[in-house]
Amino acid sequence: MDAVILAAGKGERLRPLTENRPKPLLPIAGKPILEHIIEKIYDKVDNIYVVVKYKREKIIEHFNNYDKIVFLNQGDLEGTGEALLTAENYISDEFIVINGDIVFEDSLDEILNYDYAIAVKKVNNPENFGVFLVDEKNNIIDLEEKPKFPKSNLINAGIYKLKRDIFKYLKEIPISERGEKELTDAIKLLIKEKEVKAIELKGYWNDIGYPWSLLEANKYFLDKIETKIDGEIEENVVIKGKVIIEKGAKIRANSVIEGPAIIKSGAIVGPLAYIRPYTVLMENTFVGNSSEVKGSIIMRNTKIPHLSYVGDSIIGENCNFGCNTITANLRFDNKPVKVNIKGKRVESVRKLGVIMGDNVKTGVQVSFMPGVKVGSNCWIGANCLIDRDVEKNSFIYKKDSLIIKKLQ
Repeated sequence: MDAVILAAGKGERLRPLTENRPKPLLPIAGKPILEHIIEKIYDKVDNIYVVVKYKREKIIEHFNNYDKIVFLNQGDLEGTGEALLTAENYISDEFIVINGDIVFEDSLDEILNYDYAIAVKKVNNPENFGVFLVDEKNNIIDLEEKPKFPKSNLINAGIYKLKRDIFKYLKEIPISERGEKELTDAIKLLIKEKEVKAIELKGYWNDIGYPWSLLEANKYFLDKIETKIDGEIEENVVIKGKVIIEKGAKIRANSVIEGPAIIKSGAIVGPLAYIRPYTVLMENTFVGNSSEVKGSIIMRNTKIPHLSYVGDSIIGENCNFGCNTITANLRFDNKPVKVNIKGKRVESVRKLGVIMGDNVKTGVQVSFMPGVKVGSNCWIGANCLIDRDVEKNSFIYKKDSLIIKKLQ
């Protein structure tokens, strides 16, 4: 049996994190979303076909050494149905399809027992997903896409067990109103003619659709780690809880690490730094003297040298923070932080800091309000309070009138 992973999307709701990388490469607990998926299925299938398009060269570079993986380039037409059609000439019989932007705990053994099956999950907000109706035998009888008034709380979890005849249905469906060929439209035809089982996923599942989804999944997987310390630890370092410190990382004197946390190879912490729970420092990062990082993902080569605070934030690659850069992460009224997503204000979670792209530099005394997004390649001058989103390639600074008088 083979697997097809749909990893061609742009991940626009995750901007600016996806300005320079495809969504499947966003890190959760120190490794990409796509790597989590591949690890779950690697020993269950003969071949893994990864359909790529947006920033595909970065996915190919990262996974090029996996012997079971074949990369397929999606054409000009958009949509999950078109992505799956890309694999038609490679599939001989039954196969599994997985969306490339989900993480899950289930082994998938049950779903593999059927000719046709779709993973479902019970959620509290089904109106944001595709919703399934099932009969008393757990056969799927209807599918509604993001209904205003859901008839069920069983949503499409993005995992399908199918056979080759799905390609026939994919060729029959028209292009959707969004200008895409949708896999779910083909599923609607399939359930009219075939018995398709709804298999409820066991354990954790998350569709990484928003930046705070990434932080939520990061917390879940960090809770599963076990302590392993291979890096260099200097004197008077305090390590509490479950912590992974990889070989090549260095924790300098008088720093405190509270797990669960992961510190990747090449990272340097301290002296006198404080790493709080649910933090991941990716490769070659630096958190320096008297800086504090809490509940955040800090991507490769980013430097937070001294006297700064980063809380509940995601910071891209190759960023550099000036002294006393501060991220606020909580509203005075304790209500969910609102974030601009594709032109709309969306409620996120109670605590959310800054969402920052790559190659951002801040001057001294820069502060960010909760939920602000900063695009890639920005410079933010000294003493700025950033209380709104900043588009990529921007230089933000303010002019103060400096008055100097001679003393009499």
